[in-house]
Amino acid sequence: MFYELRIYHPAPGRLGDLVERIGSVMPPFFEQHGFSPRLGQWTAVAGAPAPVFVWLLRWSDFAERASAFAGLNANVQWNALRVETNGPGEMVRRYDLRFLTPAQAWLTFNTGRAAAQHCGIYELRVLPIAVGRTRQADEVLANVDLPALAASGTTVAGVFDNVSGPATPGVSMLLGWSDFGHRRESLDAYEAMPDVIQARRREREQWAGEHLLGEASCMLLEPSSHGTVDLARTKPVIAASSDQGQV
Repeated sequence: MFYELRIYHPAPGRLGDLVERIGSVMPPFFEQHGFSPRLGQWTAVAGAPAPVFVWLLRWSDFAERASAFAGLNANVQWNALRVETNGPGEMVRRYDLRFLTPAQAWLTFNTGRAAAQHCGIYELRVLPIAVGRTRQADEVLANVDLPALAASGTTVAGVFDNVSGPATPGVSMLLGWSDFGHRRESLDAYEAMPDVIQARRREREQWAGEHLLGEASCMLLEPSSHGTVDLARTKPVIAASSDQGQV
């Protein structure tokens, strides 16, 4: 099992059209061609070139993904509808694809926990890991950072190893809160926790002033009108593919 994060950059003025196409027009075609569940659909409100539409899928393997996109791209009805909804120009200017697998830290942390709750605002936090330190980073995430984030009131919706995209090796964390004010309060509480402060101090002492998880890049996301988040029941997988898929 693996995840695919699709980041779309729509043409100016077309974000709302794209939200409706993916969330309302496309589901019958997705179901017809065996697409996996669409686990989240968001618009970015900060931390990325605007406008941006983000959606997340889960696949059992790359063969399933390739078959689904091949069927969709060959669908005559969908291709006609795509041209019609695009109008005189493409709705999407470009897209960035990222393949992710569940991080061992998340699997360890998530054992026995209830499924993540739907939140009003999410943060996609991407952190690089220095080569050769993945195991140590997993340990500090599982034992310190993820429990501390949860204790602060943060919803840990998902933690992934980056298979492709920026910060490889690295992790992508999907965190959630009820609103922006709750986000600020929770992160302030998390950073002030003694276990977190001590972990950062130990890392600086052991790694010549560096931390195991590097400087984060962040994107703040609001669920679209069709957005849901359900990342339960994951299993790690290792695979690769160059097929992109067009939607």
